[in-house]
Amino acid sequence: MSDNALSMQDWPEPDPDLAPLTRREAVELLAEQSGRSREVAETMVRDYLDETSARLGYSVHRWGLDSEDVAEIRRDYEWVDYEQGETPADARARAAVNAAGWAHAAAEVDREHSPGYASRADREAVEWAERAEDGWSA
Repeated sequence: MSDNALSMQDWPEPDPDLAPLTRREAVELLAEQSGRSREVAETMVRDYLDETSARLGYSVHRWGLDSEDVAEIRRDYEWVDYEQGETPADARARAAVNAAGWAHAAAEVDREHSPGYASRADREAVEWAERAEDGWSA
């Protein structure tokens, strides 16, 4: 064995949180973690796979998911109001409006007299602007 080879005993144990999940397991985990219905969780997973497939130019629907994918789905889709029929595109449009409103509030606030509110307005403007982006735009 060469000097830079690792023996099997030196390999770290796999991270159990990154174990592959079936789509059903990912949906159940997402529903449990987010408090959303199983149907909404299924829609969130479908939208994630559809949008990822569109961005990459080929289907990823047969790929496995893991806990990091579930965390990404929560971050990117949890705020979409699926129960009211909102789509991710609708939600991004709503986010752009909210971002503009918070940016206006941040620009207008008296920072000397309301530093807490100014800080919140700044944070909200950034958060809503990030939500308005699709995450893959250059």
